[in-house]
Amino acid sequence: MAPSKVRRLLTTVMCVSLLVNVVLWFKGQGRTLVVSVMDEDDETRLQSKEVVLKLADDVGLFSMRPGKEALLTCSLDQDTKYIPSKALSCFSMLAYPVPRTTQLLIAHLESQIATKNYVISFLSQPIRNRFSFTYTNVIQIGCWERIPEVLLVIPSAPENFERRELVRKSERGVYASRPDSNVKLVFFVGRPENNTMLQQRLTIESYVHGDIVQVNFVDVYRNILLKAVSMLHWSLTHCPKARYVLRTDDDVLVDIQKVVQAIRRKRELHENFILGKTDVKFNVVRNKSSKYYVSPKEFDQEVYPPFAFGGLLAYPMSTVSLLYQAALRLKTLWLDDVFITGICAPRVGVPLVDDPDFEFEHPEE
Repeated sequence: MAPSKVRRLLTTVMCVSLLVNVVLWFKGQGRTLVVSVMDEDDETRLQSKEVVLKLADDVGLFSMRPGKEALLTCSLDQDTKYIPSKALSCFSMLAYPVPRTTQLLIAHLESQIATKNYVISFLSQPIRNRFSFTYTNVIQIGCWERIPEVLLVIPSAPENFERRELVRKSERGVYASRPDSNVKLVFFVGRPENNTMLQQRLTIESYVHGDIVQVNFVDVYRNILLKAVSMLHWSLTHCPKARYVLRTDDDVLVDIQKVVQAIRRKRELHENFILGKTDVKFNVVRNKSSKYYVSPKEFDQEVYPPFAFGGLLAYPMSTVSLLYQAALRLKTLWLDDVFITGICAPRVGVPLVDDPDFEFEHPEE
C-alpha cells in the first residue's frame, strides 16, 4: 500500500477510535450519533469500513440501513488529508438500542393503538343527530369534470351579495377561476327567511356564477352549525376525491398560495389534522343579550375546550369524514367552530395544529 494510503488509513483508525469513546458516552445518554467520512479512493474506503464496522460491533452499535447499505462510507477528505483533526465529515447514520429508547417507542405505539381503539369504540355508538340536507345546484357545481386538490368552502348569508363578489375578485377567487387551478371555490347559503325577492336575486346569482350551493334550512345565525355540518356532508358526497377542504369566511383576507403550502406541509406530518388558529381558554358567554350567549343547558362548563377559529380552517378529506361521523354522535352546540374543532375533533383523535403561514385578517371596515 502506498505511504499516503497508509497514512490515511492510520489517521482514520485513530479518528474512529476517538469516535468510539464519544459513542460510549452518547450510548449512556440515550442519544443517536451520525458518523461518516468522504473520499474518492475505493480501496481506502473499503479498508476504513472494515475498521469502523469492527469497532461498531465492539460497542454494540447497529446501523439504521439494511444489508450492504449498512456499510459506512468512511475515508479521508481529500482537502484535509494532511490535517488529521479535520479529517472526518459526517453523512451516514449509526444508532444503538438502549432500554429508554425502546420504552419510549413502545409507549408511543401503545398510545397510538389506544387512541385508535378509543375512536373505533366511539364510532360504534349509535347516531343521535340525524341531519337531513338537500342541495340545489349540485350538478352544476359538483367535482365531476375536474377533481381539485383543495375544495374551498365559504359559508355565506343569502344577503351577502357584495361579500361574495369581493371574494370572486380577490386572490382566492382569481386563483380558483384559473383553468389550471387546483382549487375549487364553493359558497354555502341557506334559505332566506320569508323573502321571495332575496331568493330570486340569489337564484340569478347562482345561475350566473355557478358557485353557490343552497341548503334546505332557514339561514339565521343560530343555524351556523347546520351550515358547517352541511359543508362537511356536501364535501364527502359531492367532491370526495379532493385531497383537502379549506374553509374561510366571506369577510376575511387570506394568501391562498401560502395557505395551500401550509396545508401540504402539515399533511407530511399528520394523517389527520385540523389546521387553524387555536384558542385554549375561551370563556363561555352567559350574558343573554350577547349574540354568543350559550345557556348552561346547552353547555354546562364555564370554559370551552381548545378549539380553532372558524374564520380559516383546513383538513384532509379523511378528517372531514371523521368530523362528520363525530357530529352525528355527540350532543350538539350551535357554535360551529367550538363544536366541530373543540368537541368532535378530540373524540376521533384529530389534533389541532398551526402554521405561521396559515393566517387570515379582517379588512378594515
